[in-house]
Amino acid sequence: MSNKKEIKKLLKFAKKIVKEENYKKIKTIDNEEELLEVLKHSLVSAFKIENYNIEDSIKQLERKNKDLFFIKNKVMLIPSKIRHFQVDFSGKDFYKLVFLFNDVKKELENVRAV
Repeated sequence: MSNKKEIKKLLKFAKKIVKEENYKKIKTIDNEEELLEVLKHSLVSAFKIENYNIEDSIKQLERKNKDLFFIKNKVMLIPSKIRHFQVDFSGKDFYKLVFLFNDVKKELENVRAV
């Protein structure tokens, strides 16, 4: 895939998960190679930060003795899915991760509500 197509695809992904102020800064980069690397790093970092936040939420709920068995099993998948996404940055892997994060967040909300 050419750099321009790859950049366009990664910008589309970044718009969905990278903080808006960071996304705006990224878009100002003129050098294609640098832009590509920054996009890749930003996407992986955004996923890792999200994972950290979820794990923190789980720890807080554990202190309240909530049942988190299913959530913990899903969360264990996240690091390997992130590494898999890093291999080729495919749309399929991106959307699997987004779906997994959304599913875990929904489960966390259900546990909080109980």
